[in-house]
Amino acid sequence: MKKLPKWILIGLPMLVLGCLLLYKAMLLPEGSASLSWTTPTENENNEPLTDLAGYNIHCWAGAGQFTITIHVDDAATTSHVIENLSSGTYYCAISALNTDGRESALSNVVAKTVP
Repeated sequence: MKKLPKWILIGLPMLVLGCLLLYKAMLLPEGSASLSWTTPTENENNEPLTDLAGYNIHCWAGAGQFTITIHVDDAATTSHVIENLSSGTYYCAISALNTDGRESALSNVVAKTVP
């Protein structure tokens, strides 16, 4: 997984994802994974979230292996299917984006094994 430089993470206001952004990897036909989540409603400081612009879905297959970021431009979107995955175990997490392009911390990580 590509890491943001520490100075960027410190300077970005983080959106609350923890329990507000829950998602799961569901079984689909071989080579696919479906992610779904709940739209966050508050910033980390418990103020209402009014500038949600979308999400980044981050997936990787292990340290230094296969990394992909899928940008979702629609804040109303609450699911995404990732297709054409080769055999292996994939890990995914989601971050929220505000209208200024600032990215939150990652949600919990889920795993999906493709036979």
